[in-house]
Amino acid sequence: MKVVCYGLQWGDEGKGKVTTYISKDYDYVVRYSGGSNAGHTVEYGEFKLVHHLVPSFDVRTQTKGYIGNGVVVDMQVLSDEIEELKKIGFDISQRIKISTLAHVVLPVHKILDEKLEMSKGSRAVGTTKRGIGPSYADKVHRIGLRLIDLQNEQIAIERLQLISELYKKLYSIEWYEYDNVFEEYKKIKDYVISPIEMKRVLDSSNVLFEGTQGVLLDVDMGSYPYVTGTNCNVTGVEAGIGHPIKIDKRIGVFKAYLTRVGEGPFPTELFGTEGEELRKAGKEYGATTGRPRRCGWLDLPILKYAIEISGCDEMIMTKADVLSGMEKVKVGVRYKIDGKVVEMPTEISTLNNVEVEYVEFNGWKSLEDREFRKFVEFIESETGKKITYISTGAKVNDIVKY
Repeated sequence: MKVVCYGLQWGDEGKGKVTTYISKDYDYVVRYSGGSNAGHTVEYGEFKLVHHLVPSFDVRTQTKGYIGNGVVVDMQVLSDEIEELKKIGFDISQRIKISTLAHVVLPVHKILDEKLEMSKGSRAVGTTKRGIGPSYADKVHRIGLRLIDLQNEQIAIERLQLISELYKKLYSIEWYEYDNVFEEYKKIKDYVISPIEMKRVLDSSNVLFEGTQGVLLDVDMGSYPYVTGTNCNVTGVEAGIGHPIKIDKRIGVFKAYLTRVGEGPFPTELFGTEGEELRKAGKEYGATTGRPRRCGWLDLPILKYAIEISGCDEMIMTKADVLSGMEKVKVGVRYKIDGKVVEMPTEISTLNNVEVEYVEFNGWKSLEDREFRKFVEFIESETGKKITYISTGAKVNDIVKY
C-alpha cells in the first residue's frame, strides 16, 4: 500500500499530527520534498515534537523514516532532532535513512536567502530564511553539494570551493569555513543510503509519503511567487524519491478555517479583533519561525482547486474544535470580479482583487452538535469528497473516524 498525506491549503493544516496518527499502519514514512522550513508539530501528551526534517512517524512504534533525494538537508538541524529524540528516550538511529542524492543546505544558502528577502523590500515573499530556496537553486544550477559528495573529502572540498568562488563573484558573500560541514556529516553519515537500495525496500513495504507545506505553496501550481522552492503537491512524490511509484490513495488535510504565513493573496483573511481571536484560539504561530499566522475563514474555491490539481481521494479535517463556541462560522463559497462569478483565478493579481461570497453557519458548542454536522456535510457536498477523519484536539490520538 502506497499512500500520500499532504496539505490542501497554504501549509500548517496539521499534517504532522495526522501523519503521525496513521503512521502506525505503515512500515515507512517518507519525506519527499522541502527542508527544515517545514514545521510539523506533534503533541503526544506527555511530550511534544516539532519535526523539521525527521519524518513524522510515531516514535513509540516500530515505523521507520526515510528522507528522499527531493529534500534539501540541513545536517545540523537533522542531527539535533535525532539527538533531542534520544534525550527523551527514543533512539531512532536504526529507524531512519537518508538518500545519498539529497542536497545539503549550507551556511551560504541561509545568508543568500536573507539577502534576497531584504533586497526585495515590499515585494519580499516572507521566506523562513532557512536557505531552502537557494539550496534548490544551486541544485538546478548544478553547483549544489550532495550527501554522496561528502563521502569523498577531496571531491567535497572542490565543490565547496566552487560554491564559495561563485557566491563571492555573484553575491559578494564570502564563506570558506568548511570544517563544520564535515563535522555535521560525520554525525549523520551512518543514516545515508543509496536510493536504489532504498527503492528495493520501499517496493515491498507499506509506505506513507508525507507532504510538506501545502498544495497552494507548490512552486508550479501554488500562488507563485508566494510559494516554497519545490513541488509539495503529490506530483512531487516520484521526483522526490527518484523513481516511479503507484500511489494507491491521496489523503488531503485541511483546516476548518484557513491560515498562511508570509506574504501573498488571502481572499478570506480576517483582520483586527476577529483575526486575532481566531489566531489565539488556534494558537496560530509558525512552528518554524514563531511568526503569527494570518487567519481567515475556510475558502472553498481554493480548497476545490487544491483537490482538483492533486487528485485528492479523501480528506481529513483539523482544528474544527477551535471554532467550537463561536456564535457564527462563515465559509467563502465563490469569488466575484466586477460583479461576475469566477472560478479559482490562476493570476495572482486577480486573486488579490476578488470579492468573496460567504455562507454563514450557526456555531456549535461541540463536534457532536447537529450544527457541526451541517458544516461538514456542506463541505462534502460542495467538494464532492468524503471527510474520513476529524481531528478533535491537539494530541495525536485526538482524532475520530467520521
